[in-house]
Amino acid sequence: MKKKTAVIFMGFFMALGALTGCGGNDATEAASESAQTEDEGTGEDEEMQEARKEEEEQKEKEEKKAEKEAKNTAKETKKESEKKQETEASEEKEKSQEEAESVKVAVLLPSQEEWSDDAQALEADLTEDGYEPLVVYAEDDASRQVSQIQEMLEQQVAAFIITPVDAYGLTDVLAEVKEAEIPVFSYDDLIMDTNAVKYYTTFGGRQAGQMIAEEIIKKENLKEVQEKKETRTIEFLMGSLDDTEALFLYNGVMEGLQPYMDDGTLVCTSGKVSFDDTGILRWSRELANTRMSEILEDSYEEDAVPDIICTGFDDAALGAQDALEAANIAPGSEQWPLITGVGCGEEAVNSIASGKIGFSLFMDYRELADNCEQMVHVYLTGEEDPEVNDYEQYDNGVKIIGTYLCEPQVIDGNNYELLIDNGYFEEDAIRTEEVSDKEETETPEESVTPAPEEEEETVTPASEEKEGSDPEKEKDSDKDKKEDSKKVTLKKSSSLSDDK
Repeated sequence: MKKKTAVIFMGFFMALGALTGCGGNDATEAASESAQTEDEGTGEDEEMQEARKEEEEQKEKEEKKAEKEAKNTAKETKKESEKKQETEASEEKEKSQEEAESVKVAVLLPSQEEWSDDAQALEADLTEDGYEPLVVYAEDDASRQVSQIQEMLEQQVAAFIITPVDAYGLTDVLAEVKEAEIPVFSYDDLIMDTNAVKYYTTFGGRQAGQMIAEEIIKKENLKEVQEKKETRTIEFLMGSLDDTEALFLYNGVMEGLQPYMDDGTLVCTSGKVSFDDTGILRWSRELANTRMSEILEDSYEEDAVPDIICTGFDDAALGAQDALEAANIAPGSEQWPLITGVGCGEEAVNSIASGKIGFSLFMDYRELADNCEQMVHVYLTGEEDPEVNDYEQYDNGVKIIGTYLCEPQVIDGNNYELLIDNGYFEEDAIRTEEVSDKEETETPEESVTPAPEEEEETVTPASEEKEGSDPEKEKDSDKDKKEDSKKVTLKKSSSLSDDK
């Protein structure tokens, strides 16, 4: 039994060993296959890594390329954007100009004869800034100017530039303008008794008057005359009684001369000193001439004249000149007075150059027009407030008006050619006194009488002139002819109108 059992166990272990051997072989083979598979797998990973590396390099190249293209695209986009912005800005500017072209600005002036130069300057400036100027002249008719303002209201203008015919006659019609919220700019002369006026542009009457007084004091050496307790006579022919700026100028003159009048250095023989007594209505040369003739006849002895004739405008100076010449007072003689003017008109500058008028104040309307138009443009665009340099003295009876004062310039025999340099008069239109003198010295040489003797005969002492003998009258006549030959002729520059 034991033997049989041992055999059975032995058989069992042999079978188990066989099974174990088979399992070991399978395990070995599996391990071998696993190792082989791992080796093969390792080989595949290296190829994949190389492919991946190449792929990454390619991807990096593509990224750099894309980045470069993106930068180029950004540059192009920026350029296109800038170009678009420029185009839009240009279109906007053109649109703004087109819109501005439809913006009308009314320009109302007293008369074409006196104000056409100002009109042309204002038209040019307004047009340059894209506005449509509507210029009308009232021909010195106050009621007509009122009607013109009403007509402009119907045309829906954006602003008014007005030089009043009657400074006090626009109150009612400008109330309508104020109600319509249209700004009014007073030009050269202040519009009174209204709150419709926004701004005022002028040369400053008071300032101009002070300049006249200063020039009289300087040219007549009044400080020295005052120290010596001597006397000089003076007469006044001032601006129009209905012009507020004329009153300002008169006040400026009197402020400067009053100390000399108070102490007797200056004496007004006629006694006509107040603005009411000296003002020349509507700037009339004829009235100034009549007034001066009356003063000479009523207040001065025969052959006596004032030392100084102070006027508020060129035509008054020319009217006084006419009265003196009619009274046989020779220009250039010791009797001829200092005559002052304002405006530097063509004929007045002729007289300055020939020594008949002592000086005049130059007020360049081009500067006045530029400043007024700039005020209008700044106000209408709303960018800022228009520039003013005086906000104190110009009270129109209702309110103080913000004002831009342009500065006049004194023009006399020493500097009148400045009016050529600045283009106000033509360069080749002046005949200088040096040329005239040369022509005069050449002419006597051809005559029978030697030139030196003729020159001596034309020089006559003042005491002998007063005797009034016939030979002396002939000499005076010769002298007048000589003075006439020394006249210069000035013409307005071809770029400007000859009307004013």
